Amino acid sequence: MRTSGGAVVTSTFEELAPALPNEMAGLRRKLTQWLAELPLDPGSTHDITLATYEALANVATHAYPRGNGWARLEAKRAGDAVTVTVTDTGCGIAATRPHQAGLRTSGGRGLVLIEKVTDQTDIDSGENGTTVRMTWRPAALRDENPA
Repeated sequence: MRTSGGAVVTSTFEELAPALPNEMAGLRRKLTQWLAELPLDPGSTHDITLATYEALANVATHAYPRGNGWARLEAKRAGDAVTVTVTDTGCGIAATRPHQAGLRTSGGRGLVLIEKVTDQTDIDSGENGTTVRMTWRPAALRDENPA
């Protein structure tokens, strides 16, 4: 993929980091740099960054209660969509987790927030880890290549 200035823009991004708060912040910065290469509006960039950081923070806070582990961050642009996937091999999300904002849980409202700012969210969780796949279809990407 090329920008209007001719620079090559990578349509995929992937990083692996220890599931520690400062490492998650570093992944967020790297994702923000990658997103800056795409023709996104500031609102879409904000939503993608916010939701991704919430997913990464959940890994650092909840995935590995008995020790350290890893978080994988993958992002790709395909057509009019940006998809970000956060994966861990931790303990998984309890099937009984409250699914409404405001209910008291061991954490905050991260998953609810993620679902509010994405066009689609898929969460696959079990005893071998969790994958959170978030998709956005920003207007700026739809308008770039009109049909």
